[in-house]
Formats: sequence, structure tokens, C-alpha cells
Amino acid sequence: MILIADSGSTKCDWILIDRLGNQLCSQTTIGINPLNISESTIKNIILEVSEVLEKRNLIEEIHFYGAGCGTEKSNQKIKSSFRSIFNNLKLIKVEEDIIAAVHATTRTSGVIAILGTGSNCCYFDGKKIIQHAPSLGYLLADEGSGNYFGKELLKSFYLQRMPSSLAKEFKIMFGSDLESLFYNLYDLPQPNAYLASYAIFLFRHRGHPFIENLLYHGIEVFIDNYLMLYAKELENNPVHFVGSIAYYAQDIINKMLTSKGFSAKSFIKKPINNLIKYIISNEYSLQKTI
Repeated sequence: MILIADSGSTKCDWILIDRLGNQLCSQTTIGINPLNISESTIKNIILEVSEVLEKRNLIEEIHFYGAGCGTEKSNQKIKSSFRSIFNNLKLIKVEEDIIAAVHATTRTSGVIAILGTGSNCCYFDGKKIIQHAPSLGYLLADEGSGNYFGKELLKSFYLQRMPSSLAKEFKIMFGSDLESLFYNLYDLPQPNAYLASYAIFLFRHRGHPFIENLLYHGIEVFIDNYLMLYAKELENNPVHFVGSIAYYAQDIINKMLTSKGFSAKSFIKKPINNLIKYIISNEYSLQKTI
């Protein structure tokens, strides 16, 4: 059996398949970002995947794609967590979320953009991934992401820039206790995922001028600062978008791309199902060591 996990900082999708690609079970847990949480926390999250654990001795391969998995230290933290729980593994493959986005969207060259909890962008030349700028994370960048929009909503609410009708709805939905806000931001792990949880407010109030302006500005900054770094590649290659923010704001993205002479080929909310097809068609050798 093969276990596939696709994790952002907010949530992690798990799917267990057989070697023909048949889905045996699936589950969603909170996200695993090894940059923000300890190995013991990672293990506890894995232990929540109950249906998978029932078959743990039959699982031979694990393919984990995740935010924050770009360093060797993070890679080893994830692998160590899985080794402590699964006893019969012959292969563990840990890769960044940007690689999941590529594998889920295309086998040929193209530009791939992530707009989920965080944001990222790359060019895939058909063989390797090329990034003109690194992902700077939720503190320095992440424009257009759930994390970015969560911060913008919170600032506009507490600084009284949000229209009163929206502010009333925002307070009903999230409360206004600063002590609780600061506790979640500064005392608990994964503050980026916490900030991104506010983004749902945007899509429940689409059509309101304030919300539309907020979305337009955030996506415009992402396109201008990051996607346009790949303007040369976009002249001859399609662009694919991955992530819930991109999926629910694709009308805005399409409008902005059209104004620049480009167009999006696809929008994928969750890569996990497409990753099944990729892994089965590119079966890794079981002789590889873990």
C-alpha cells in the first residue's frame, strides 16, 4: 500500500491507495509544517489518521508533500516521525509543496503558482523546477495568500477601516478579544495557519466593494511581484494555479491575467487526487533506501 499526504500549514490531505491506484481511505487533519511545529506534534497529527493506522503494517511507501519541507533538517524531521510509527516502510519520499503543485498540474513545461495558506511560484521546464525568487514565508511575504488576507482583514477591523456592516459580521464570526488573538498569534504554533483561517470571511462576502478591493489588491501584488518574474516563460507556456484562494478568486485572476496578455490554463483547489495519478504512473523503485 502507498500513503500519500499533501500538506499546507492549515490542513493535510491523506489518501491511502493500493498499487493500482485504487483509493482505500482518505482523511484530512490539521497541517504539518516542520518549520513551525515539533517532531512530537508531527507524530501526534499522524496518529490522528485512524483508518490509515489500522493498516500501518501493510504500508510500504509514503509520499509526503508539504510546506516547509525544503531543507534537509525539515525533511529528516518528517521522515523520523513516519519511521517511528510505520514499521514496514521501504520508501519515504518527502518533497516541498511547490513540487506537489507541479506534479498535480502538468507533465510539460509551464508556470505554476500557489495561492493557499501561503503563496509561491515557479517555472517547470518539463524536467526540473526553476525559481527566480525564493519563497520568503509568512513573515516577509506570502502576498495574495490566506495568511496575507487574514492579516489585512484583522488590521482593517481593529484599525476601524472595515465598513461597519462588515465589521459587525466579522465580530460575530470571530469575536474581538485581543488577548485571544495575541495568544493564537504568539503563543501557539503555526500562526500562519491561524491567520489564514480568517480568509473564509472574504469568500462569504464576495461582491462587497471593500472585499473585492481587498482581493484585487492582494492578488495584484502577487502577480506583479512574483508571477511577473516569469513573464518571459509565460510568453510561451501556460500558467496553472493551485490552492483554495486561487480557486475561489479565479475570476479576479483571469481578469488580471487577461489585462497583461496572459491566461490561466487550470485552477486546482486540492492537488491530492492528481498526485495519485502522478505517483502511480511514475512508480518509484522499492529498492531505494529510506
